Amino acid sequence: NGVSFDVQAGQSVGIVGESGSGKSTIARLVMALDTPTSGTVSLEGRNLHALSKEELRVARRDFQMVFQDPYGSLDPRQTVARIVAEPLEALAATTRAEQRERAAETLAAVGLRTTDMDKYPHEFSGGQRQRIAIARALITRPKLIVADEPVSALDVSVQAQVLNLMQDLQQQFGISYLLISHDLAVVNHLCD
Repeated sequence: NGVSFDVQAGQSVGIVGESGSGKSTIARLVMALDTPTSGTVSLEGRNLHALSKEELRVARRDFQMVFQDPYGSLDPRQTVARIVAEPLEALAATTRAEQRERAAETLAAVGLRTTDMDKYPHEFSGGQRQRIAIARALITRPKLIVADEPVSALDVSVQAQVLNLMQDLQQQFGISYLLISHDLAVVNHLCD
């Protein structure tokens, strides 16, 4: 109730709170997966909840999400190439060859090899799976990535690697992050 904040271009904003405090609800509202009972969610001046289905589908290339559980958010029956390229299929008129090329570029950007493209999620460690999830979010070159507890399911040493990767990607691509967490050290590391 009464939540109000702005995320500027290239900025990382953290939302912190205990379990059940509404952090994930905010993420779902920002992603236009739920509709607010009042108020607005705007991206670059456009009220996301006032857009038609088609307008929202097109707008989604500008905002993507990384979920807490990298294994649960990746379809185990799909190859990494298909998982990463999926947003392109939904958002852009690209050929399979173009999608595969963009997937290879994006996987390289998150520190994975192009030879990993034809593997399946179960063939990777938790940190590598989260890199795949980040690549899937990154492939449309969004302006905003909502990251809901993106490292809480990972070992502490792997958490630092993934957070450093997110910072590097932010500098490289000018991404804004809305980071949902209950871990103040994670928020302190990534957020402005």
